Amino acid sequence: MDDLKDHLATYLNNTREAMLWKVEGLSEREMTRPMVGSGTNILGLIQHLASVEYGYFVGCLGFTVDDGRYDALMADPEVSADMWVPADVPCAEILAFYRRAIDAANRNIEALPLDAPATVPWWAPEKRDTTLGRLLLHMNVETARHAGHADILRELIDGSTGLRRDITNMPPYDDSAWKELQANILRASESR
Repeated sequence: MDDLKDHLATYLNNTREAMLWKVEGLSEREMTRPMVGSGTNILGLIQHLASVEYGYFVGCLGFTVDDGRYDALMADPEVSADMWVPADVPCAEILAFYRRAIDAANRNIEALPLDAPATVPWWAPEKRDTTLGRLLLHMNVETARHAGHADILRELIDGSTGLRRDITNMPPYDDSAWKELQANILRASESR
């Protein structure tokens, strides 16, 4: 089980780092700019992930979250408050919030076994009682899903793509090859 826990934690940490990498080099406006109709923006995704890291890996494991930013989000009557950042909140504060949440989560992940009990009050009653292992699996999926959103948002902002800083996982195309690929895909789509 220790190997499984290590694998789950390693994948989660890699995806967390990818999320932080997606904002590198962006201005505050670019980090917070809504890029699609739902208002999704990269910094909002990071703030959301920070709040759920605290929620799952601290609160649901029976510990108290001690973070003023988390408390403010939980007290906000706006249902989507964790998905966007008001103009008076510096972007650096949200990035620090995510790092604090990761540190708190990692302390509990390291200290507890996979079968440590957890309770998720917002899940359906029959699923609320769970384990750290299930929370790790859930957060791997949640973080990866939002990293995919961040991938697309970053590409819309400045054309940057890639899986992680150290492994882009992208073909080594130049600009003309990418344009040719996009044209081929567009032609295939339009011919349906």
